[in-house]
Amino acid sequence: MLRESRRFHVVVITLVVVLICVSCGRGKSSESVLAMSDPTDGLPGRFKSQEPVSKPDFSTASQSAAFQQAINDATALLGVQPEPLRSEAQNEVVTGGVSFDVSKNKVEAILRKAHADFLSRGFYLFRYQQNFDLNGEADKVGLLPTADMYAVMAVMETNGDNYGIGTTGVIAWMTELQQEQPFMLTGIGFDYMEGHFTAPVKDPSELARRMYQFCPDIVDQGVGSVNQLAQELTKGSLYFWWD
Repeated sequence: MLRESRRFHVVVITLVVVLICVSCGRGKSSESVLAMSDPTDGLPGRFKSQEPVSKPDFSTASQSAAFQQAINDATALLGVQPEPLRSEAQNEVVTGGVSFDVSKNKVEAILRKAHADFLSRGFYLFRYQQNFDLNGEADKVGLLPTADMYAVMAVMETNGDNYGIGTTGVIAWMTELQQEQPFMLTGIGFDYMEGHFTAPVKDPSELARRMYQFCPDIVDQGVGSVNQLAQELTKGSLYFWWD
């Protein structure tokens, strides 16, 4: 009887261990499925659009005396000579735009105020390429004869193509955000945008969730969690980057 009792307990313990292992395996499997899922799958179709976007023509506006003066002012402010502005997507010259190679430290120190100053004159001064001072490489700052950030997105072809979000989708999503939570963008590039909100964020947790759905890389390869992103939003910062 004693031997049978021990055998019974061994069988029970073995079954419990097996069940625990199976349960853990299922849990890990579920976590793996979640990790592999694409948050952007839940976006409405208007945001996952890759329809071509019309690119504005700045050739006439760039010839104005006011814009030529703005180029001179930007040259003096940034301390470097202007070069032709090129789109990162096609490496094509953006007619009417100019570009400046500026050190990261200088960009960080002056861009926010300088952007507002030029915007008040009807021109867009913005960073369009961040190089994070790697190998001493400068950031790139652009100047365009427009005050329309969506025109800048169009000409720079800002996109999250690796998630099926084209420039049209980016513009649509940002337009809706602007209507409910106004912001300014000081950075607009091929695969990133940066800026700040002009008023306190109404619901940081909900906005963080939506931003993650729109641009997963800012969490998965950035701040690490949606909760941490919500904390960043309370500081007024705004950033998007599609790897």
